[in-house]
Amino acid sequence: MITPNAPTLRDVATAAGVAVSTVSYALNGKGRVDSATRARVQEVADRLGYRANRSAQNLRTGRTATLGLMLPAPEELSSAEYLNFDWYGRVATAATQAAFQADHSLLLLPSMKDPNGLRRIEMDGVIVVDPAAHDPRVDVLRRIGIPSAAVGPGRAEQFGSFISPDLVSTTETLLNHLADQGATDIFILTPGLHSEWTRATTKAYIEWCRARGMTPRISDDLAPSSGADTVDLLVAAAYTSTHKALTSENPPDAILSLILGCAPAAVRAARDLGLSIPEDVLIAQDSDEPALLISDPPITAIDFFPEEQARLAVDALLALIDGDGRPAQIHTRSELRVRASTALTLTP
Repeated sequence: MITPNAPTLRDVATAAGVAVSTVSYALNGKGRVDSATRARVQEVADRLGYRANRSAQNLRTGRTATLGLMLPAPEELSSAEYLNFDWYGRVATAATQAAFQADHSLLLLPSMKDPNGLRRIEMDGVIVVDPAAHDPRVDVLRRIGIPSAAVGPGRAEQFGSFISPDLVSTTETLLNHLADQGATDIFILTPGLHSEWTRATTKAYIEWCRARGMTPRISDDLAPSSGADTVDLLVAAAYTSTHKALTSENPPDAILSLILGCAPAAVRAARDLGLSIPEDVLIAQDSDEPALLISDPPITAIDFFPEEQARLAVDALLALIDGDGRPAQIHTRSELRVRASTALTLTP
């Protein structure tokens, strides 16, 4: 709201000695205004304390200068629960910073039982983190014409752009490392195939096993059918699944967690059974996080650089909103972090 004493466009125009339309063009970055005039108008506006009426601007342009950030589908963990994971927190922080640098705000969207609730939120575009294979919220966004970009693999018919590491290549790199360390029977912990990320990594694991004549060994669906609706329950389910595998008739010689936060649970299960790591069993996780560094032993994982993915997603989304970008799949970098949980030479 403009207060009675607040300077107006006309005040700025009078002080700068130019037309009101010139002030509008100069401050909005539009129209044919030479750089010297644009700089003089901006200096006068700053000196007078002029602030644009954002509501009026939005009515004229149809833009809100607000982006949304959507965490994974609420039938698994709630948005609040996902923020307990370092990876999602880093994505949210980096996306917010990138939005701020582009003079946009970023709204963290809550979990919604009714995806049509998105229709009530004014925003120019949405970043979807770790998209689900079938997410009704994405369908609603598409129907109401809000552009979206994904952090993680997605389908071209759903998203304007998606930013993700090459999950086939990264999964093969991690599995090859385990095999090089002597693993011949690798058991994976998976939350199920609800997200495109776990679909891609699980499929890559199955294909890798098939190419080597190995039988894939996959945990039961740990979420959400097991009731793993909180982080603690999900970790407990991973512990139970690992314990069950390691006490089976043919225990695996390597455990690979495709679930954030669950490789340390696998370590605890192995230790509780009196097993040594990595001598008796190798343990790794696909996505790196700080908890893996302080585990005993530290756990091997892949660094997917979540901040980089988030920044690229914001850039791609803004380009789509501005009409300057074409739909694209952008592969981001990754690095294998080999630690003591899978390498005998790294153990004390």
